Amino acid sequence: MRIKVLAITAAVFAALGLIVGIVYHGMMLSFGTGGTAMAATHPMTFALGCGGFLIAAVFEKLFALSESKLAKPTYFIYIAGTVFTVVMLIVRGYIRMSGSDISDGADAAISGIAGIAHAILAAGMVLFFIMFIRSLCKKDKSDN
Repeated sequence: MRIKVLAITAAVFAALGLIVGIVYHGMMLSFGTGGTAMAATHPMTFALGCGGFLIAAVFEKLFALSESKLAKPTYFIYIAGTVFTVVMLIVRGYIRMSGSDISDGADAAISGIAGIAHAILAAGMVLFFIMFIRSLCKKDKSDN
């Protein structure tokens, strides 16, 4: 991915992080509760989304990671994993904050879906590290 695309993606995730923070604050005032999974959505969106793509932009500038065949799949898998993870945090947080009573099966389903989201996110991270390490090895060979 080009640096501009990575920077724009980071900015979009920063905006989403701010929106999620505002929504959490509004829900906290509305429901009178806090400290649920919903509280993690703001920092997770910033750290995984904004921070992750800012770091990727720096690495792209230094190591031209976009030359790898893994660049586009890594980009889209990481975005999907991050968004999916944040959405599941919102779902879990909303249920807890609203005091909704859900069945054990629904609770387990939410946990399972969140686990799948984390697995997708982890796959994106693994692909990124494979791409990064290959780039470092290629750079070492060209320096000799």
